[in-house]
Amino acid sequence: MKLAVVVPARDEQARLPACLESLAPFRAAGDTIVVVDNGSRDATGAIARERGFETIVEPLAGRSRAVAAGYRAVRERAPWVLVIHADMIVAAGTREAIAAAIAASPESVTGALGHRIADRRFVFRAVEAGNRLRAHGFGVPYGDQAQFFQVAAIESSGGFPDLDRHEDLELALRLRRRLKFLYVDHPVTIPARHWDRGVVRATLKNWWTVARRLCILS
Repeated sequence: MKLAVVVPARDEQARLPACLESLAPFRAAGDTIVVVDNGSRDATGAIARERGFETIVEPLAGRSRAVAAGYRAVRERAPWVLVIHADMIVAAGTREAIAAAIAASPESVTGALGHRIADRRFVFRAVEAGNRLRAHGFGVPYGDQAQFFQVAAIESSGGFPDLDRHEDLELALRLRRRLKFLYVDHPVTIPARHWDRGVVRATLKNWWTVARRLCILS
């Protein structure tokens, strides 16, 4: 099975090298990997190109725009697309885990890997557990849990959403209706910086965003 990996990146020169190194198994398997330089003001794009990765530029700021640009670049090259943010570290064996999960559940159209937060404080174990429940129990992952999608399902459901943000939530809720979600439970490692403004505040804001979107769709 061929996969395509999209790596949205903006001003990530410090974290991108480790992310790209962790994608070595995908590269070795011949998968398409596209780094989307989202208008970086540092050497992000140069780092990707120097390492031989296909790199495109999306000048419109916003991760949703970058992911959409990457999706358009790879959608005809593989049946499944995995989105890996530039600050993620992908665990060994991830590609095999995804392939095995899809093979075991060929009717599935979307899924996620989950995440592990690189901070030893107990509060982040609680965050991980809550996010795992949201993704695994309700089929609603966020992009920082490393989502993957079947291209045919995205195209048949209206195409990739044209949004400034929250494309991850929009796709999760849209594809969730088909009840064919895969939680692979092979977490990527992410930094704790996403919660710099407060763990409780960020968590409540995320859950409120999900609830509000569910109300709109219902």
